[in-house]
Amino acid sequence: MMAQSVPGGGPGRGPKMSRRSVATVLGIGVLALAALVYVSTDNLSATVTTVVVLVAVLLGGWALTVRGDRRRQRPRTSPLDEARRSLDVSLVHRARAEHGESAGITEIRRQVPSLSYEQAVELHRYV
Repeated sequence: MMAQSVPGGGPGRGPKMSRRSVATVLGIGVLALAALVYVSTDNLSATVTTVVVLVAVLLGGWALTVRGDRRRQRPRTSPLDEARRSLDVSLVHRARAEHGESAGITEIRRQVPSLSYEQAVELHRYV
């Protein structure tokens, strides 16, 4: 059975709702709960406390959602890309030309000591 694609969402996701519509629905829910607490307790301070706690929880959830969205939108770079940008390629080429491939790999590891040997070999292939 094939997964159905829903417009605006990935496989298995429902249709996307705007943040404004979600906030409206949640706001109505908070007001309804506040009314129920006030009617059942007839205590204004308990009602205000309940509303403050609910709003704090909703704002915390919203902040985490926004943070996750920003993190997903950030361009991702691999450690090899960062190492490639920081390499002095002419030194690597010179070492390889004078002493062979292993000297080129050694030069990469000398310039970027945080790379593993396997990463240096992979980077050496593309430099």
